[in-house]
Amino acid sequence: MKRRTGVTLVELMVYMAVMSIAIAAFAGYFGGFMKSAKGAEHKMQAAAELRLLFSRLSDGLHPAVAFTGVSASSVTIVCGSEQAPWYGPDADYDGDGIPNLKDTDDDGDAAQRFSLPADQQWRVGYDLEDDDDDNDGNRDCLMSFYYAPAERAVYRSAVFNAGTPEVTKLAVNISSFSFTAFGSKREDLGRNIDLGDDGMPGTADAGEGDGIITAREIDWVRPAQGGHGNRSGAVDTVDELKYVTTLELYAECDYNSDGRPDSFLRTHVSPPLVPLRRRR
Repeated sequence: MKRRTGVTLVELMVYMAVMSIAIAAFAGYFGGFMKSAKGAEHKMQAAAELRLLFSRLSDGLHPAVAFTGVSASSVTIVCGSEQAPWYGPDADYDGDGIPNLKDTDDDGDAAQRFSLPADQQWRVGYDLEDDDDDNDGNRDCLMSFYYAPAERAVYRSAVFNAGTPEVTKLAVNISSFSFTAFGSKREDLGRNIDLGDDGMPGTADAGEGDGIITAREIDWVRPAQGGHGNRSGAVDTVDELKYVTTLELYAECDYNSDGRPDSFLRTHVSPPLVPLRRRR
């Protein structure tokens, strides 16, 4: 009778030990691969979220004709009436036979500009300087963009004719966000205030003569030195806001909420109509 072959208990234990080592090694490799793949996916999704946010912010800021508020967490701009939902590009508000889209003065009140006090001149003028094209006594369009850190979200708030704000969420999972204002040395207003952090000429301090007009210089250079600053620590007066030509946008996205940014992005936006309006 032929003897049956088999494995001994010792051999079985050896086989099991070898298999356990192999499985553990494979599991470790596979786990690392999955972790890396998941991390790469989070970075890709975070980068896409930031690109979409910056696209929305650029589109929203581009029509600005003036800044009425600038801080690290929010910006408020004035836009033309063409951004309002009631605007009719083919309508003819002043009945001069020229449709609004081609008319440089939709409501025909440009001649009244200098008959009003300076603080009321925003209500009349050519379209670029007239913020009340429908003559209701209110600004046609004010838009604010702001960061809500508690919600880790960026919002846009649009107000038409002093109505109820229309709030839109632009992005979520934004772990850090900031606006930074800059002026321009190529403009008459910015030409004489490149004086550095101390706002004084001839001290050779940080930033003096570097060709960059910072928010610090806008706020810190006083009238005696050729500026309009009040040294309040912010760009917060009508005269100071006239210097602003460019905004730097910076954002970080923590897509998986692990406390570490998965992607960050920085860009600059220079609304072309802002300096053009000031030259009028």
